[in-house]
Amino acid sequence: MQNQYFILMLIASFALAQTPTDPLYREDQIYASVGYPLLIDVPEALTQNKLSHTFSLGFVRDMPINRARNLAFGLGFGLNYNVVYTNLQFTENMQAYTFLSSDVTNQWNNLDLEIPLEFRWRSSVPSNYQFWRAYAGLVGYYTLSAKQRTRTALTDSITSLSVQKFRLALRLNVGNNTWNLTYTHPIDSFFDYEKSLHNKLFSQLKTAKLGLVFYIF
Repeated sequence: MQNQYFILMLIASFALAQTPTDPLYREDQIYASVGYPLLIDVPEALTQNKLSHTFSLGFVRDMPINRARNLAFGLGFGLNYNVVYTNLQFTENMQAYTFLSSDVTNQWNNLDLEIPLEFRWRSSVPSNYQFWRAYAGLVGYYTLSAKQRTRTALTDSITSLSVQKFRLALRLNVGNNTWNLTYTHPIDSFFDYEKSLHNKLFSQLKTAKLGLVFYIF
């Protein structure tokens, strides 16, 4: 019996030796999110249709600000891609618009650089990787490309969209472990109407985002 206790203690001590904890750990994280883009501040005639979607992928550098290291700032960098299906079609240079019938597929596609700046709270400790988190802050978007694609039974056309190159939004991520809810609420409008003076009806249109964000490690 004494030999059995000795063997168990030896195994336990070996296991502990193989899993050291780091008192100066960071929650540097690669993140990926998927969600639904929501158009807000739009006129009544404008509707979303089909399955609009949005994806993002990036990395956040964690900077703890207290001894327990459960409070931190986070600064990141990533890419964001939106596809919004809508019945609002603009002409080239956005000098005119029309509302389309349901048998026409019209989508806005935009690819952005995103720069999140977060205040981060979590219930983590150095030896626990499953914890609650609430990350809130600002995210900046810089648009690399913005296009409109319109398809009918006979035609398929692509035109440019005049959007604001840099936009700010508020973001909140809340959840536990891998699964987390994310909501992004825009501050700036989506379109750049200094380049399209004839369409002030849509000058306040904004794009929000509701979805899931996954923290890989």
